[in-house]
Amino acid sequence: MLYANTTSQDLKELTQALNQSKNIEEYQRLHIIKLSSTRKTVPELAELFDRCAATIRDYIKRYNTGGLKHLQRRSSSGAPVPIPFNQAQWEALLHQSPSQFEHLNTVVRNWSQVLIVTYLHRYHRITVTRQAVAAHLKRHGIRLNRGRLKITSPDPLYTIKRDYLNALKKSPIGHA
Repeated sequence: MLYANTTSQDLKELTQALNQSKNIEEYQRLHIIKLSSTRKTVPELAELFDRCAATIRDYIKRYNTGGLKHLQRRSSSGAPVPIPFNQAQWEALLHQSPSQFEHLNTVVRNWSQVLIVTYLHRYHRITVTRQAVAAHLKRHGIRLNRGRLKITSPDPLYTIKRDYLNALKKSPIGHA
């Protein structure tokens, strides 16, 4: 069973924090910890506070790890991390193979959101999520599609020959 580990000094601090709490969510978190220290089980607390058992466990684990300061709500500005790439820079990056970048340690030839996140972190010291990368690419009108097989040849006239054959296939004479 998982319970909040408290000493008598911790209980005094917890009671003081409960008395000074002005936010209902903070008060509930503190109260959950106090009740957990009296051996109320996670399912009982989840039912009592109408919270998911995983949330209750998270509160208790955070408290046991770092005390009251770890129990406080984690705040965020909510603003996404800026990625200083314009459309031309994105296209230049995406036209290169990820396998060309030594620090990515990959043999993959097509970019994925995970690889882009890794690239940004290792080469530009930018920490972002896959969702942030997807939103940024979407804002620039760039879509990461599944890679297509591209057949190439060392023959310098390959593209001319290929285009000629494609034109023949489309012509009415080629279908006779």
